[in-house]
Amino acid sequence: MYKFFFLLGFALLVLAIVIFLVFRHRVKIALPQKIRLREAWNDAIEIKDPARRVLEAEKVGDAVLKELGYTGTFAEKLQQAGPRLTNIDAIWNAHRLRNRIAHEVNVRVSAAQGDRALQAFAVIVHRFLS
Repeated sequence: MYKFFFLLGFALLVLAIVIFLVFRHRVKIALPQKIRLREAWNDAIEIKDPARRVLEAEKVGDAVLKELGYTGTFAEKLQQAGPRLTNIDAIWNAHRLRNRIAHEVNVRVSAAQGDRALQAFAVIVHRFLS
């Protein structure tokens, strides 16, 4: 009889852990924050300079992930949120471009590169703010 209760308790514990792991980042962003982030996104996509547009777009993506409870650098947040995102490779490429812009001297960003990065960061924004 004790074995039955022990196994039942163990099964319930495992079930609780699985449920926790599945739903731990299912946080919803409150409406005022959604509005603020959408406005920031709209401002970012209106920037004419491709390099600056990439920098601002990643800032918005980072803020979205932070609102969802992800912690660390943008790269760490992206690793945590990766399973919930589509086209993760494009987002990583956009992040690498952003790092080049931020850390290297005289980086030139073409309009096409900027647009690709913007589309990649848009995956984060549209996924969680829609």
